Amino acid sequence: MAKILVVDDEEVIRRLYNNVLSKVGHEVLVAEDAEKAKSILSKKEFDVAVVDRILPGQGDGVDILRFIQARHPLCQIIMLSGFPTFSSASEAIRCRAFDYLTKPVKPTKLCEVINAALKEKILQKEQTLNAEKNKKSYEEMKSKQEMLQHDMRSLLIGIIGFTNLLVNRTSLDDNQLGYCKQIQQCSIQLENMVNAYLNISHLEQTHFQLNKTEFDFLDLARQSRKTLHFLADEKNVDISMIYNKKMLSIENVLSFKGDRMYLQNAMDNLLKNAIEASPLDRRVKIKIKNTNSHVWVTVQNWGAIPARLRPTFFEKYTTSGKRKGMGIGTYMANLVVKAHDGEITFESSEDKGTEVLIKLPLSSGEGVNRNHTLSQKPSEYNLQASS
Repeated sequence: MAKILVVDDEEVIRRLYNNVLSKVGHEVLVAEDAEKAKSILSKKEFDVAVVDRILPGQGDGVDILRFIQARHPLCQIIMLSGFPTFSSASEAIRCRAFDYLTKPVKPTKLCEVINAALKEKILQKEQTLNAEKNKKSYEEMKSKQEMLQHDMRSLLIGIIGFTNLLVNRTSLDDNQLGYCKQIQQCSIQLENMVNAYLNISHLEQTHFQLNKTEFDFLDLARQSRKTLHFLADEKNVDISMIYNKKMLSIENVLSFKGDRMYLQNAMDNLLKNAIEASPLDRRVKIKIKNTNSHVWVTVQNWGAIPARLRPTFFEKYTTSGKRKGMGIGTYMANLVVKAHDGEITFESSEDKGTEVLIKLPLSSGEGVNRNHTLSQKPSEYNLQASS
């Protein structure tokens, strides 16, 4: 049934356990000390090891436990001791022993614990195989997505490029010029949609890993306002930015470690939503504050979220009255914030408008406020808001 190693310096114990376990169908090998046990373990794999805590010669039961964990991590270890102490039990548990038993151990009890250990090994093996399978599937899907993204972008670049040539370098009548501009707008919108869906598919994966780097968090707000100022100008909406209850200035810097690309995308989407939902001639506010442990971000506008949409505000495809909206902006922002172990909520009413609130944890050494600009200019990001 299973391969079991028994390590004990008492010959009577080795014989007893060998007889008991062999009778129920297990293959049993025995060793009297750590040196012999390690020699056997170097040549053969075991499902369970029953190891005495105190052994003669160099090395003890914990040394064997560590040896097994390094070479055969799925092997379950049952530690035995005739003189148990709290410290020795704690050490065995820290080294991931399956169980810690006090001698003398009745054969029925030993068989019971070994059966439980075998079930645990099967579970761990299934979890390991599932993790490897999921990782492989994710890598394959990621590779296909990257190929798709590259191919589609290449085609879109060609469409946009040739359309630009028609608009800028050929003689077109008004109708032809109008058609070409429509092609330009549709191509740009399609490119944004492709990027948005690919980004979401990455974030939705269990094994997705953020690409965390250190950057100025306040620059997210600056970059979003720069990117979306044209949309605000169309509605005569002013975008104000406040940091720690004061107007944000160019000297303010807030160090943060996270995935800059995805956080920028989240900020763009939330600001775009706020501008589109804002009444004409009103103000949209981005408020940022921090302590030593967290950063809080609030994006506020004077428009109210329709009551029917509030229960599903952060769900995919939730949108209202947006001719070009896909309904994934807040959904993506939610994924991004949660991927950073943060929280995102909202409050909305007819009287106070809507506030989207984000809370993000700061790692040790972040959150440093400095009254000078960064030595390196912030990178420009081409991600477009997609909601």
